[in-house]
Amino acid sequence: MRSPFYLLIQAASALLFRTFYDYRVHGAEHVPWDGCLIAGNHDSFFDPPLIGCTLESGPHYLARKTLFDHPLFARAIAGLKAHPIDQDRPDMAGLKRIIGIARKGGGVVLFPEGSRSWDGKLQPAQPGIGLVVAKAGVPVVPVRIFGSHEAWPRDGRPRLFTPIRVAFGPPIEFPKIPSDRDTYQVIGDKIMAAIAAIPYPED
Repeated sequence: MRSPFYLLIQAASALLFRTFYDYRVHGAEHVPWDGCLIAGNHDSFFDPPLIGCTLESGPHYLARKTLFDHPLFARAIAGLKAHPIDQDRPDMAGLKRIIGIARKGGGVVLFPEGSRSWDGKLQPAQPGIGLVVAKAGVPVVPVRIFGSHEAWPRDGRPRLFTPIRVAFGPPIEFPKIPSDRDTYQVIGDKIMAAIAAIPYPED
């Protein structure tokens, strides 16, 4: 369920992106309503709301644990279905939380690269995405965001009037697989390949 606060931020984000970034979405019908992981490339702070304002189901997110240090900001991002994760060390509690959400029918947005790209190019997947996929047992929907690096690069400020496109690919199903680090990396690599294969959409 989406709270009134979630709906407000979702609508405001969509309005901002459509007004200042010619924001358009393609392939959102690929996202199932009943339990999935949504895996996208990560170039900008814009990426989470770009995916979130696309989906009426109101997905959940992972957020760096330190973002929850300020009480008011913590309440705000928790209201947007963000869940803390410690990126500096293994955080099984955080991973189990989002695995449980996906198993119960929720959508969870993940960024397999782990951090924002400096140059806008796709980075290798971190093995954590493979672990989550293996344990959750739900479809993975790849999504590629075009233009967010140009709109707000990691080493710069937001730039207006830069076109942004969000394109979803068909879901990927993963059968029962062994639980080991090598397998997790293979899963992550397959997801990144699916993201890379999504072409720039024709409007």
